[in-house]
Amino acid sequence: MQGNTTFTALTHVVAAKGGSNPLMSLLPLILIVVVFYFLLIRPQRRRQQQQSQLQNQIVPGQRVMTTAGLLATVAAVEDDALVLEIAPGVEVRFVKQAIAQVLDDSSDEEEDEESDEAEELAQEHAADEPTADAEPEPEVAQDDIEPKTDAKTVAEDKKPAETLKDGEQKAGKKPSA
Repeated sequence: MQGNTTFTALTHVVAAKGGSNPLMSLLPLILIVVVFYFLLIRPQRRRQQQQSQLQNQIVPGQRVMTTAGLLATVAAVEDDALVLEIAPGVEVRFVKQAIAQVLDDSSDEEEDEESDEAEELAQEHAADEPTADAEPEPEVAQDDIEPKTDAKTVAEDKKPAETLKDGEQKAGKKPSA
């Protein structure tokens, strides 16, 4: 019995010296929670606060884009909804949470400038094209396009229509009364 007692005493001494510290076993879990908080939860809360501020500061006349990508002008602001004008005379009602961003007026000006430049290029291209006095280029037949159906199969599919007598159905039976 003496040997067994010393063995038990030695295991207690080893367990006390190099035993598992409960704080060390929980440390990885604590680190994971802290990392998730700083990398995911905190930035998401900040974005939500900014979005709600943006949605509460909308005034009539601003250009907005909805979460679905619809571009519109704010016609009226209500408690929890907005009336958006998507085309002249066409108004729709959206909840404020559906507004993704408020567009700057400068972006509209840039789009106008780009469309003006595109029109100028189109006019220059039209000026470079030959006039009606010049000989038109002959059209080239496209032989490389294959027909979807052959003429033979189409002719075979068309059978002469069967003539039906009064009261007969196509299956050849008279309808039941």
